[in-house]
Amino acid sequence: MSEATFYLVKALLDVFTIGIILNFYFRLLRADYYNPIVQGIIRAVDYPSQVLRSLIKPMWGLDISTLIVAILVQSSAFFIAVTAGAIEYNPLNILLWSIYSVFLLIFKIAWWIMLAGIVLSWIATTNMHPAIVLIRQLSDQIFRPFRVFLPPMGGLDFSPILAFIVLNFLQIAFSQYAIESGLPRWLSVGF
Repeated sequence: MSEATFYLVKALLDVFTIGIILNFYFRLLRADYYNPIVQGIIRAVDYPSQVLRSLIKPMWGLDISTLIVAILVQSSAFFIAVTAGAIEYNPLNILLWSIYSVFLLIFKIAWWIMLAGIVLSWIATTNMHPAIVLIRQLSDQIFRPFRVFLPPMGGLDFSPILAFIVLNFLQIAFSQYAIESGLPRWLSVGF
């Protein structure tokens, strides 16, 4: 397999994984399913999760089947790296690296959602574009548990600070575990 073909297939699998993780967030954070962006992403990536969801039901609000599909897609991306000769074949490492990549991607997407939500709360408070509404909705749902510990004070909401601290802690911890497991940084979409 040529380097260009490997790059193309890996990039397509990574984009598909991002869509699956967004689908996971839509379900976890109870996004508005009538939003056209949500409907488009779900139509594009939800079929494999639907099949698995018929066997594995969501538990505690977590759509485990979507996470399993994301891990399988990342495993296939790592397997393609094996066929391209980029890494050695070790099924346990591939599975472990896939899990780390998916969780690192979950944290990275959450970071971008939170950052975009904060910026949009300053500059687009009345804009009703579907993308802006979706980002504000998702970021508010992420910040909601942190508002229990840091309620708005004097009109200022400090809960995003606590949310970023917790998220960065989790990112650093998972990154360290991933590096210690031998995950090549260039191969993971989560880094």
